[in-house]
Amino acid sequence: MQLETYISDLLYRYECVTIPDFGAFLTQNSPATIDDASNTFFAPKKMVSFNEQIQKNDGLLANYIADVEKIPFETANKKIAKRVKILKSYLTQGETLTFKNIGDIVFNNEGKILFEPSYHLNYLTDSFGLSQFVSPQVNREAYKKEVETIEKVIPITVTPEKRKPRLYLRYAAVALIALTIGGSVASNYYVNQIEKHNQLAQLEAAKQLETKIQEATFNLNPLPAVTLNVTKQTGNYHIVAGAFRIKENSEKKVNQLRELGYNARIIGLNKFGLYEVIYSSHETGTDALKAIREIRKTHNKDAWIKIESKTSQILSPSKTKFETESSNENSIDASEKETTNLSSETINTNIKSPPENANIIQIVRGVSNLENGYYIILNTYSEPSERDAFMEKLHSEGITNAGFFFHGNSARYFVYTEKFNTLEAVQKKLKTQPNFSLNSKPRIVKVEN
Repeated sequence: MQLETYISDLLYRYECVTIPDFGAFLTQNSPATIDDASNTFFAPKKMVSFNEQIQKNDGLLANYIADVEKIPFETANKKIAKRVKILKSYLTQGETLTFKNIGDIVFNNEGKILFEPSYHLNYLTDSFGLSQFVSPQVNREAYKKEVETIEKVIPITVTPEKRKPRLYLRYAAVALIALTIGGSVASNYYVNQIEKHNQLAQLEAAKQLETKIQEATFNLNPLPAVTLNVTKQTGNYHIVAGAFRIKENSEKKVNQLRELGYNARIIGLNKFGLYEVIYSSHETGTDALKAIREIRKTHNKDAWIKIESKTSQILSPSKTKFETESSNENSIDASEKETTNLSSETINTNIKSPPENANIIQIVRGVSNLENGYYIILNTYSEPSERDAFMEKLHSEGITNAGFFFHGNSARYFVYTEKFNTLEAVQKKLKTQPNFSLNSKPRIVKVEN
């Protein structure tokens, strides 16, 4: 992947382009300059610098790569992470990293990054087509000395001319001033008379109009009622088609989905600053699940469900709820951060023998929007497709109160059945119902946030 090509494209439009876990290229406008030594004029430009302290993923580079290569946002993040790992290995080996049309990066003797910018390309679009040029020096001193020499050789004398006074010009000026003053006075008087006449005419017209209004009788027939059938999408369960940083791209996606027959629309900006486009909205989670299965089957296998709720608290397995979960991991797409509880039915278990790992308790921290407590974990997965397949199997086996949460530090999805407040309660549950279907080995995980 030619990472420098994508960075170079973005430097034309943005002042900061961040490579996650590596650093950021910054641009700053520089005015036009003149080199006095060479008489060279340089056009305004953008000065490029590098800051290794800015490493947080803002999604700009990944979103641009995903849009150009037509790949998912998560895949673009993985490509960037792989490329960054290679770049860091080159630097540790003492090699110089060359970013075409941007600059060179190398480690110094102290192990710090040194950046040498390249001046082959001007990223300031206002200076497009302007190149540097050299102006020849202008020597004016030689001409001045030559004129002074000529004046010394041939002196110039000025003889004042005597003019006769012209009295008629004075009289004409006095007459012109008198005519101007007289005309101004007459004009003002005429204008005042016209204004008085207009005011009187307006008052008379207003009186006549008021009289006619008082004498008039109005008879208005009632207008027929108009009934408009407007279909309004309601519900907090949204099936998301994608998220876009540029609003024009999100509007283009909405038009494409509407041509395919979907009630697509934009529901606004999410916390990552992206415009979210949805296929449709639903009142219940069951309707949303039916719709998303059909969409994943026929149109988009990466579609996901977003829930809008007034509270961020995770509901117990006795209620149907989808909650958006956030994590600190920079390379995980927002579309994969979902916590799902499916229904309120009881767990269908196959009682055989106590699990081997019933006494092993794993402690998990940093899980947002999830209550502290003890959870019975059936399995963990790193891929959303494997997680969804397992959830479908659980549902078919009758385990319909299962849910999952995402742990950012381990980058895995934890599928659970129930949540308990004490260790004694969860151990008692495993003793009475030790084994579950699908050959899963339940274990205990304690969530501490």
